[in-house]
Amino acid sequence: MVKIRNEGKKEVIVLILVCTIFFSVSLYCLFKYGDYFLLGSMVKMDNDDVKYIRSAVILLNKGSLVYRYVNHPTVYIMPGLPVVLSAFIKVFGKLSGVVAFRVFQAFIQTLSLILIFIICKKVFNKRIALIGVVLDTLYMPEVSASGFILTEVLFKFLLLLLILISINALQHKMKTWYLIGGLVWALAMLLRPTIAVYPLAVVFVWVIYKYPIRDIMKYSAIVLVTSSIVMSPWWIRNYRDFHRFIPLTLSSGNPFLQGTYINYEKDGQYTPYKSSNDEITSNENEVEAGRYRLKNYFKNAPIKYILWYSVGKTAYLWHYPFYWRTVLGIPFIQVLRYHILLLIFGIYGVLKNLNKRNKWLLLMVIFIAIFNIAHLPYMTLSRYAFPIMPLTIILAAAGIYDIISYITGKLQRRIQNVQWNSFSGR
Repeated sequence: MVKIRNEGKKEVIVLILVCTIFFSVSLYCLFKYGDYFLLGSMVKMDNDDVKYIRSAVILLNKGSLVYRYVNHPTVYIMPGLPVVLSAFIKVFGKLSGVVAFRVFQAFIQTLSLILIFIICKKVFNKRIALIGVVLDTLYMPEVSASGFILTEVLFKFLLLLLILISINALQHKMKTWYLIGGLVWALAMLLRPTIAVYPLAVVFVWVIYKYPIRDIMKYSAIVLVTSSIVMSPWWIRNYRDFHRFIPLTLSSGNPFLQGTYINYEKDGQYTPYKSSNDEITSNENEVEAGRYRLKNYFKNAPIKYILWYSVGKTAYLWHYPFYWRTVLGIPFIQVLRYHILLLIFGIYGVLKNLNKRNKWLLLMVIFIAIFNIAHLPYMTLSRYAFPIMPLTIILAAAGIYDIISYITGKLQRRIQNVQWNSFSGR
């Protein structure tokens, strides 16, 4: 792994300065705005964040993971966030524990900047890496995200770490890197189940660059065994409480059903649905209702549904930033413009650099595509794209660097021509 001390002195100074500013601004916002970052009410329990806090408290006091209903164990969520949050509550108490967790998230966000620098330097070069770090620091959702009691910050950090580990594993072909990769992949799954698709990106790289079948089998076994050991307590707990093998969650029913509504608007079409106070039964009913809608209404407007389940949901995933709380007086519209510019430069960065057959760039692009496709069957929104925005920002940094290099190169040629003409007396 690239070590910071091996970087040039100037780059280290700039990186430390940017990280210090980012962490300081994040702390200022956390203590200035406080519970302004809460999305729900602790009385009504009407949003994910307040339910996570309640889950952490009950997990700490009773040893049971719950979510919707306090008297019943759940597989509606993964256990990662409640476990981490409960540790802070145990040490600092409920209110101070939530504050301490937010500070921890600001620290994790700062570490993510360092990961962005290292990844970007490996994929491109140190100049692009510094541009990427600055671009990410100026992306205001990164600041506000530290205040939310949600999975996004921890998940994003583990995802960036997993990308870096994968690059090292593919580069050095050492079993140790795949073992660490399996560990980090499993930890990420304990936060967000959608990361389960990540190994597909590595498999694509293996196939494209013709890795030996023997190596593929060996490394796959290492990753699967390691991740299974980490996941096994969750599997055992689920089998004990629900008498079935549940590898991740049983919570995709409602997002799946909501995703069948084009533009998420009620269309007045008949949808059979049975409500239930049991989370698993409710999930099954929602999935069944979603299947009914696709089976009966897709044939009436196939083009409409095909466009919705490809372009439409992709647009909803990417077209807005995850900026759900305004900070430092910076309005949403300004952040939106910056977000769109990052996407444009990111696409440009891919188009300009992918033809160089950069193995690490290919890994990132494939993962972004797979991650996008994995969300299409369900309801998509900006929150889900936030963890992979740093990858887009890395690509944007490459695009911006290419434009800057083109402009400066052109200016240098003009200056040289002027100097030559002056020298030759023309």
